[in-house]
Amino acid sequence: MVTHPIELAGLDLFEVWTSAQPLNEVFDPFRFSHRMAAYREMIDATNRDDQFGPDNRRNPMWGLMFQHQWQFSSGRLGCHDDRIDPDSPWGYGNYALCVIPWLGATAAGVVPEIAIAPPPAPSRFGYRPEDFGSAVGDWRSYFEMVMGDTDNETVRFALWKAHKTSLDIVAENLVGIDPAPFAHAELEFLRGWCRMVDYLWAAAWRTDFDFMTEYGLDILPDRLLGPNAERFPTKVHHNVRNVVALARTPRWRHRLNLRMWQRVMRTKAARDEVVTMLDALFNPNPGNAAARRRMLGYLLRY
Repeated sequence: MVTHPIELAGLDLFEVWTSAQPLNEVFDPFRFSHRMAAYREMIDATNRDDQFGPDNRRNPMWGLMFQHQWQFSSGRLGCHDDRIDPDSPWGYGNYALCVIPWLGATAAGVVPEIAIAPPPAPSRFGYRPEDFGSAVGDWRSYFEMVMGDTDNETVRFALWKAHKTSLDIVAENLVGIDPAPFAHAELEFLRGWCRMVDYLWAAAWRTDFDFMTEYGLDILPDRLLGPNAERFPTKVHHNVRNVVALARTPRWRHRLNLRMWQRVMRTKAARDEVVTMLDALFNPNPGNAAARRRMLGYLLRY
């Protein structure tokens, strides 16, 4: 019997969760419903002996499914009647975080081996498994770990390692492309989001159902960014501002900042208050001065 958190029924994701048909002989990754069905199957298949709870709420793959739902509902996939445009930068990025994990899960024996449909039209992006380097191997390692006996944080670190391997390849292939049909601001936001993932990776950011519904919803823009200044709710506005600032940071500075952040996140105590630490890092203000002092302490600790 397939189970899921009861709270899912109150979210937009519930319709997708219940309506996407199981994958059979062919996985067409250029159909939104097929990608969501793949996520559902990977989430279901990895809850061995209820290790993520009887309703699977502690499964770290919920974050990927929520992200894909946001990409679809905000128009970032170039979707028309369940189709994903193979030339969509967001759709390409999600391919690296859906199909490539699926191939890793297949190699680990977690999900069945089925045919993967090619793009329905030519694309500026590469969609062959070999185009993603060692990412399939990293995802295989993640799924093999999940099916063994290990603690949840170790699993999250393995997931984020595979996530980062996949997205680093995406980020490199986004450099210098024509943003059309999106505005330049939207592509800049995507590049910045790839860099924001570096910070989440270093902290083994939780992506289970409870953490995502508390901290991961309603923080991203619900529509595409355009050429003019956008007006979003305050929390979303601040997040967009911070992500765009990351995109504009010189590469050398981003690497330096990330190394310092990795040092801050060395200890479990720091990782346990990652939400507070990220706010202190990206939104310094008098109200989080104490948190910034603690962050400095984590940085300097031997």
